Parts: sequence; structure tokens; C-alpha cells
Amino acid sequence: MKNYDVQALQEKYERWHELHEQIQNTQEKWLEANALLLELQEYYQSEQWMKDHESNLAINCANDIHAITSEDALWNALAEHREQAIRWMKLGLEVIDK
Repeated sequence: MKNYDVQALQEKYERWHELHEQIQNTQEKWLEANALLLELQEYYQSEQWMKDHESNLAINCANDIHAITSEDALWNALAEHREQAIRWMKLGLEVIDK
């Protein structure tokens, strides 16, 4: 019979609990990010985006952040969001399969 170090397991449980709370907060942030991206996607697929892009519309941007009217900013954001969603699904499936 295996002999468990209960104190070490307690510490692992406490670390799990801490991470679990962070994951819960991250899921809420994911939902917020998704809602923001849906609105951005709607704009990106509109005729207005094309007009704004072609006219080189001047907008204020934070440092190191591309303008949403640039060639690839929203395209890349949508692709990265999709890839992230796939990674999260795979992680969830790994847990369910065990």
C-alpha cells in the first residue's frame, strides 16, 4: 500500500485551489474578450472597414498596438482567438478523457 505525504498533498491542494480561482477569473476575461472581438469582427466584415482602410483613416493607437484599419490587425486577432479557443478545447478534452 502506498504511503502518502499528507502535508505535501495539502500543499498541492492549496496550489490547485489558487490556480483554480485564477482559471475562473481567466474564463470571465475570455468571455469579455470574445464579446469585444465579435463586435470588432462585425466591423471588419463591413463596408465601412474597407472604406476606412482604403482612406488610411487616422486613429489614435496605444504604443505597440496596430490600428484596426491596418491590413492585418483584426485578421490576426481573429485567427489568434480561434487558435486559442482550439487550445482550450483540447485541454478540456484531455481532462475529460482521463
